[in-house]
Amino acid sequence: MLTSQKAHGGRLAAFLLLVLPLAVYILVYLVPLGGIVSLSVDNRGLSDRFPALRAAFAQGGAGTADGRAAALLQDLAGLDAKARGETARMLNQEISGFRSLLLDTGRDAATIAPTMAALVAFDPRWGDPTYWEVIERNIPALSLRNFQKVTGLKTGPDGGLTIAQGDDIYLRIMLRTLVIALQVTLLTLLIGYPLAYAIANGSRRLGTFILMVVLLSFWTSILVRTTAWVVLLQTNGLLNNLLLWLGVVSEPLQLIFNRFGTLVAMTHVLLPFAVIPMMNVMRTIPAAQNQASRSLGAGGVETFLRVYFPQSLRGVVVGGGTVFILALGFYVTPALVGGPGDQMLSYYIADFVRKTLNWGMASALSVLLLGGVLGLLAIYGSARWVMTRRKEGV
Repeated sequence: MLTSQKAHGGRLAAFLLLVLPLAVYILVYLVPLGGIVSLSVDNRGLSDRFPALRAAFAQGGAGTADGRAAALLQDLAGLDAKARGETARMLNQEISGFRSLLLDTGRDAATIAPTMAALVAFDPRWGDPTYWEVIERNIPALSLRNFQKVTGLKTGPDGGLTIAQGDDIYLRIMLRTLVIALQVTLLTLLIGYPLAYAIANGSRRLGTFILMVVLLSFWTSILVRTTAWVVLLQTNGLLNNLLLWLGVVSEPLQLIFNRFGTLVAMTHVLLPFAVIPMMNVMRTIPAAQNQASRSLGAGGVETFLRVYFPQSLRGVVVGGGTVFILALGFYVTPALVGGPGDQMLSYYIADFVRKTLNWGMASALSVLLLGGVLGLLAIYGSARWVMTRRKEGV
């Protein structure tokens, strides 16, 4: 009995030791992910700087014009120059002109009488309800304003959600990102499948050569490979010069800074991620099955379509899924070889982080991209479940 308990304890300890690294990895991954989600709705950077106005709105005192004016002036007077500048910058992202209005009012807040009339006399823009609506939207500690910008959804006069023309720009960019990722995935599978087949079923010399070429590309920096395509595809690049010399074209073609250049460069960068999984699956398919099919009278094409290809689909799904997920987050390659209409969602995430320092919008766009990926995975999982149930029913 004691020996059995010791054996059970040993197996439990071994199990915990094996699971611990995975649990730590998941925790390390979820912590920054949770931080991104919280940043997308966290509005304390603005909310904490308007305590009096927030309390006035909560208690109903802001229902009067003088109440709003008094609370606003009290909050602005309590901010130092740096805090006023940061607050003005964040509110200016909502409506242009708010920065100068808030900075000017903040500097003279102590000398302005705490009434709406005095505030409007100081700057007539305070009489515009739009500025007060912007402040009201931005004083809660948690806010969905970033997601409203990302989706373009706004509350209409009747209380319903509407999307005005032009406000859905990030949804269209998200759709463009999905389309480009899908195009790259199809191209890598079309090019990579014959390469994987040659590696798995060709002669040892041919397979080794193709595999080394694929791995050489895999080991080269993404920036180096993308820059190489810039040299090849530019107006005076090697490809255009070759076409002109052969007389195929009379003037250089526009092969870069458009969708063509983006797809070519991204396909080259991601090709190894499609070839390697397909190659590994193809190597597990017994050659005797093809021989048996041919001996039963099937031709080469029929053998491939009915025997070989169905068994290789697992590698196609893994390789295609890997390429698609990686393509969704591409930034460097589209930025260097794509045009303005070919930039993907990651470009705008980086733009918000580096240029405007708008971490909330960057986080909201990241959540949008993550949500799109999870949605696609849910659709794929549902389709697999339905197909499995149908097979079991048959």
